[in-house]
Amino acid sequence: MNKEEKLSPKVEALYRAVMELLLEGREVGKMKVSEITGRAGIGKGTAYEYFKSREHLLMDALDYYQKSWSESIQEELSRQNGFMEKISCLFDLLDGVMTKIRKEALEEICNIFFFYPMFRRKRKGGMAERLRGIVEEGKRGGELKEEYPNEYIVLTLTGKIFNYIAYYAGMKEEEPGECTPEQIKGFLLESIRKEVVKQDGEAETEERIMRV
Repeated sequence: MNKEEKLSPKVEALYRAVMELLLEGREVGKMKVSEITGRAGIGKGTAYEYFKSREHLLMDALDYYQKSWSESIQEELSRQNGFMEKISCLFDLLDGVMTKIRKEALEEICNIFFFYPMFRRKRKGGMAERLRGIVEEGKRGGELKEEYPNEYIVLTLTGKIFNYIAYYAGMKEEEPGECTPEQIKGFLLESIRKEVVKQDGEAETEERIMRV
């Protein structure tokens, strides 16, 4: 099911059922078609009229919501100037989502988008593509270190985002965390800046080389 296509009411109900179960902390690998269709209020056989298998249904549903969120934040990101401003804005937007999600759901989201084999490959329109766009723009603007290929920087950002989600999952335990979300976010943003963003001295050296 392509994101550009208008969803039929039944497909939309199936997608919504998958997301509701996920947000309740249900493990995606253990979701049954009968469980999804029951939540959606449609017959089990109807799911197979639209999807070849349980895996295709789950993959398309989660991919659809990932793309929807990715597209919804694009306007906000486009208002930011510069690589670090965009990345900082992205972390702020994550805050707004993660504070509303149960610990079990956060853990499962981590598993899905970082460890489940069916989500490892590059998928158009998702967060990985959004990050690639930010990195390419940063490279064109001369903000990022040239010795690092774009894919490495995307992987670095993905890892920091994973760390932030994992922190939120841990923070939802009964024990209070040692650090606040703002502190953790600050540490992660500073580590990104130091690792992949050109420092003042590096930028000045490159400018002198270009003039020569």
